[in-house]
Amino acid sequence: MIELARSNWDAEAGAAPGLVLAGFWAEWCLPSHALAGALEAAESLYAGRLRVGLVDVDREPELAERCRILGLPSVLLMQGGREVLRRVGLLPRKDLLELLEARLAPSP
Repeated sequence: MIELARSNWDAEAGAAPGLVLAGFWAEWCLPSHALAGALEAAESLYAGRLRVGLVDVDREPELAERCRILGLPSVLLMQGGREVLRRVGLLPRKDLLELLEARLAPSP
């Protein structure tokens, strides 16, 4: 997983081609830790077709503000640098994968 920050947001997510799944989390937020497993599953299932990254909002408050993150955990799906999906709160693995299924087919 990519560690996303202000310094690499545009290159890795904000203006990057293809699909990028960005998870916003904090160490102190227990649901944020549960999100990590869902992101890892998505990264594995869609390897080569989806980039997955994490933003620690405590280290990157300006980026969280720029992306209008109001609750944790939050997930943004970016396509070609444009936000196409946003979910706030704990998103179980099954639900996340179902959302991605609409945009990507799993590897054979």
